[in-house]
Amino acid sequence: MELKQNVWVYVELVDGELSPVSIELLGKGRELADARQNTLVGLVLGKGAADAAKDVIAYGADAAVVVDDPALETFDSAVYAKAVAAVAGKYEPSVLLIGATNNGRDLGGRLSAALNLGLVADCIDVRYEGSDDTLTWIRPAYTGKLFVKILTKTRPQLATISGKIFHGNAKDTSRTGEVITETVDLGGAAAAQRVTGFQELPPDQLELNLESADIVVGAGRGVGDEEGMKKVQAFAEAIGAGFGVSKPLVDNGWVGHDIQIGITGKKIAPKVYIALGISGAIQHKLGVQEADLIIAVNKDADAPIFQFAHYGIVGDLFEALPVLEEEIKKLK
Repeated sequence: MELKQNVWVYVELVDGELSPVSIELLGKGRELADARQNTLVGLVLGKGAADAAKDVIAYGADAAVVVDDPALETFDSAVYAKAVAAVAGKYEPSVLLIGATNNGRDLGGRLSAALNLGLVADCIDVRYEGSDDTLTWIRPAYTGKLFVKILTKTRPQLATISGKIFHGNAKDTSRTGEVITETVDLGGAAAAQRVTGFQELPPDQLELNLESADIVVGAGRGVGDEEGMKKVQAFAEAIGAGFGVSKPLVDNGWVGHDIQIGITGKKIAPKVYIALGISGAIQHKLGVQEADLIIAVNKDADAPIFQFAHYGIVGDLFEALPVLEEEIKKLK
């Protein structure tokens, strides 16, 4: 199997399992590879890489390249960058997709510097628009007010991709592919830190946050003022939901950026998302589009959010709150 000049995905492992964003990127990578009749290769490093290889193939890759070295047991971006650069030098991928996690962003930046490559950060889409192998990357600019198209001249075409943007392929354990084990010369590099102990908190001690909550309530400009926002927050607490806001409320200084929902904040994929007084601009839509069910309440019947919400209520959100609370508690 020819692995050069193809589409590659850096597969990040979490406790030995493929991270959610890596699964999503394998799905997108499969789409890109099929568009040019190319091979999709998953690159897996570190502890558990060999065991994860079969899942890389099950989620869409034609081949998995495995690098397992004692120096890679703990993630260290400097060490991992050396390993990825060595593999990239050997196989010369046309494309390398990296998830825009904390570790992925760190790795992408170091690879860009080490290999003298252009890097497109925090992309929300990528596609072929011409007849050659050049990809068009889409990313937000000016805090999400604009979306720009970027083309890179260097190879591999390197980018970090935000999570909860693409749908991953369904796992198919019947898929077959090639597993290649590589060794790399790390020049004696070693991780600057290592985990000596880890204590997992029981479920009742975990903070209910936007990423983990099954139900998320979002407050938008329609709450009117800070007091109105607090009423929506109280509603979220009453139904056991996570709470977030749209960008205007952060801009007003009512809350911090850490609970902003949207492409320039946090992208979420809860089972239920309840949008209260949110117009549904494209920046917000891209941040919630992976939710299983979206319920919107807005006074404006023409608000964009009604174009993608599964259920909509045209009316005063504060009149809807007690009814929603009662119905949700019944379901629980």
